[in-house]
Amino acid sequence: MPRGLDVLICEGGACISSHSLEVEHELKKQIARYNLKDKVRIVKTGCMGPCQYGPLILVYPEGILYKELTPADIKEIVEEHFLKGRIVEKFLFKSEITEKVIRKKERLPFFQKQLKIVLKNCGTIDPENIEEYINNGGYEALRKALTELSPLQVIQEIKDSGLRGRGGAGFPTGVKWEFVFKAKSSGKFVICNADEGDPGAFMDRAV
Repeated sequence: MPRGLDVLICEGGACISSHSLEVEHELKKQIARYNLKDKVRIVKTGCMGPCQYGPLILVYPEGILYKELTPADIKEIVEEHFLKGRIVEKFLFKSEITEKVIRKKERLPFFQKQLKIVLKNCGTIDPENIEEYINNGGYEALRKALTELSPLQVIQEIKDSGLRGRGGAGFPTGVKWEFVFKAKSSGKFVICNADEGDPGAFMDRAV
């Protein structure tokens, strides 16, 4: 069988409503049945994107994306793909124009014109595993700010970036931070508007 497979299963809301939890249960059952626990790692992820085609699983290192799976489909994928290295094409995406099978996630029209920045890790790492986030660049800016830059350098970097608030008429964030830095006071406080960090309430529906 192929060595060291990572099987990412989407557990975003849409996939869960399409029974991805049952698919995950069957996947674990079949992996145990064939004694593959040391060779196949299951990773639960957030939304992968093409919600209407769930449940979805993404198999690395090949990057094969299987769609519209049911628990009954898992045995065949484990036997053919995981054990024999043969991709099960009937569960893959197809071109709407040519009907040609699309094996790789990156080659899907849905993904080809996307450039993810804030959400670049969504659908590829376990959102509840902080080590995975850190290993993929998470908190790197915070590390740099705390260990390499002075407060004024942090402010200057934010100003140079052009970052603006989503509300408040797009006021420059770096300028706001500079005002607070220069203010004379025996104590200063950070007040965080957590509401706009809620996925259901973010400003102007854009990330």
